[in-house]
Amino acid sequence: MKKVISLLSAMLVMLMFLSCNNKKEKEQIKKDKYQGVIDSSPYKKLVNNEKASTRLWKAAIDSGDCKAYSKIAVAYIMTNRAVELYYYSLIMANKYHCADAYLTMFTILTHEAFTDGMEILSDDKDTKNLAFYYLFKARELGSTEAQISIDEEFGKGKPVPNSSFFLKQLMKP
Repeated sequence: MKKVISLLSAMLVMLMFLSCNNKKEKEQIKKDKYQGVIDSSPYKKLVNNEKASTRLWKAAIDSGDCKAYSKIAVAYIMTNRAVELYYYSLIMANKYHCADAYLTMFTILTHEAFTDGMEILSDDKDTKNLAFYYLFKARELGSTEAQISIDEEFGKGKPVPNSSFFLKQLMKP
């Protein structure tokens, strides 16, 4: 239960940081509003420790270790490296059906990201359908965080489609 609460907290923090409008605002939030509550230094330390981060990525990518993936993925999100994280997440989702990887891809596709000083957000119909596919796939794989997001997006207790519905929407002209 403690792990679930920790993961939920990390995902909420991840969503909060991805929803910021720019890097300056993100840094300001980290420094001011949440000072003492959210300390990104352990995440920076992990991401900057090449040996430790490589060990986690190898465990995740080579062996399908979803726990190792989740640990390093949160660190990437907390250090504003979502663009880099997407490719790793795609591998973990497609190759190992890791629920957290699907949820991470949903989060990345539905929030602004920054790379090389450029803001990236695609809110077109196809990207939204792909993001919802990832969200519903995460739920189908047992992610309680995904179910919470679905309840928030579509209404708690309302009938919702399965992930394949959103793939079919992608195929429509």
